[in-house]
Amino acid sequence: MSFNTSLFILVVAFSSLALCQKEEKKSGPPGHFLFGPSYLANLTKEEKQEYYGIFKNQKLTIKQQEEQRLAFAKKHGFEQAIKDDIKLKEENHEVVRKERPELIKNLLTVHNELMKIFDNKDQTLSQQEEAVSALREKYPNAPATLYYISRLITGQDRKAKPHHKHH
Repeated sequence: MSFNTSLFILVVAFSSLALCQKEEKKSGPPGHFLFGPSYLANLTKEEKQEYYGIFKNQKLTIKQQEEQRLAFAKKHGFEQAIKDDIKLKEENHEVVRKERPELIKNLLTVHNELMKIFDNKDQTLSQQEEAVSALREKYPNAPATLYYISRLITGQDRKAKPHHKHH
């Protein structure tokens, strides 16, 4: 697989994730906590295990999981929270479907502009920052996406390893 193909696949995967997370943060239902949603707080340990067992059942289709979650929630009095959760995921999916192609289309343009900005040594750091800010204004998600890709390529991310070989 060529580097360009690999980069494209990475961009598609990351931009999906970035857009979903962005939308979920803005419009997510209240009450989601680190150790599970608040609507599970009043359940017994066994009931929680039963609920999470729905997700562990690899034989269920996504639709079947949703149906079982709704049935469980109805039985335990939080059906609307599950409906809201499913609706949010559907809305996020549509946002990604709509916005991702435009983001991907702009990545090469923004990449080239960023390279010009960072290659220009005849500017001050504040001028460089202003130029990058202007790009962020024009293409809100592209610079962050390219920054993430750069960190993956160079291994600058704490968890990432460099994807290039040293000779």
